[in-house]
Amino acid sequence: MTETLLSIFLGIGLSASVGFRVFLPLFALSLAAYFNLWELNESWLWIGSTTAVVTLGIATVVEIVAYYIPVIDNALDTIAIPLATIAGTAVMVSTVADLSPVITWALAIIAGGGTAAVVKSSASTARLGSTV
Repeated sequence: MTETLLSIFLGIGLSASVGFRVFLPLFALSLAAYFNLWELNESWLWIGSTTAVVTLGIATVVEIVAYYIPVIDNALDTIAIPLATIAGTAVMVSTVADLSPVITWALAIIAGGGTAAVVKSSASTARLGSTV
């Protein structure tokens, strides 16, 4: 029971952080899985592979560099909201343990994807306003 609650809280926390930076939390989760610091669902073990670590690492660096160029950052924000929603859902599904698939996916879509979308939308709106 404690592991299940911990995995839900981790999923929500990572989903919220996906709203700020889409790839950084996925990269952190990938590194944690790669170094056996966090156990993922069986269907998400691929995220701990060397290929996933390298790919998400490159995506994280590109995302961080783009953040410092306002025009590119605002352009990326337009595609980042749907990406954050998908990534928030994926993070939640990959971390939740010991629940039925129906409950897992419901939590992932509502808590994971919803949290990431709200945080990303708020951050994008604030950034757009500050750029203008």
